Amino acid sequence: MKNKDRIHMLLHPEQYTEEQIDQMLDETSIPVPDVGEEWQRFKSKRQHRRRQNPMMRWAAIIVTVGALSGITYAAILHFRNANNVKEETPALVSPQKLQDIDNTEAGLGMTQTEEKKDTIRQDHQFNNVELQQIMLQLSRDYGVKVVFKNNASRTLRFYLKWEANDSIEDILNRINHFEKVHLTLSGETITIE
Repeated sequence: MKNKDRIHMLLHPEQYTEEQIDQMLDETSIPVPDVGEEWQRFKSKRQHRRRQNPMMRWAAIIVTVGALSGITYAAILHFRNANNVKEETPALVSPQKLQDIDNTEAGLGMTQTEEKKDTIRQDHQFNNVELQQIMLQLSRDYGVKVVFKNNASRTLRFYLKWEANDSIEDILNRINHFEKVHLTLSGETITIE
């Protein structure tokens, strides 16, 4: 019987009698593997893998130690930088400046900075800091006046970073990306709505 007939018989057994199916099964031979030979082949493959295994283990150990060292180093740098930022943030606004902010003109939140523009600017990073403190630092660095038209915007908290060489327009554009506040620069005055 041809393989094509056998396949047809397997797919459509309802078309054949029991005797025809039995005859097909009797004619089909299934090779029986030699268990001893297969066992020897399996053992030889397994032994070959064991010889390579110690080298692979050492390579995996070295890669793991290197990765853990890198992660540890990055974590140490992250926490060291986070502690530096925490130490700098409270020193941004002096008690006198906070009092000046509270003494607002006609309750509109008008704050003016009379300090001269610093000759040397620094990079600043604010983490969850109120807008009034950020604007105080901005007025110090750039020698501008700040006017709050909306008292609610004073207490909005921001995560903001600027570098010493950034222009005031760039910084204001970054803050204006937030929907709750709008800043405009007119001459030497920043108006916050």
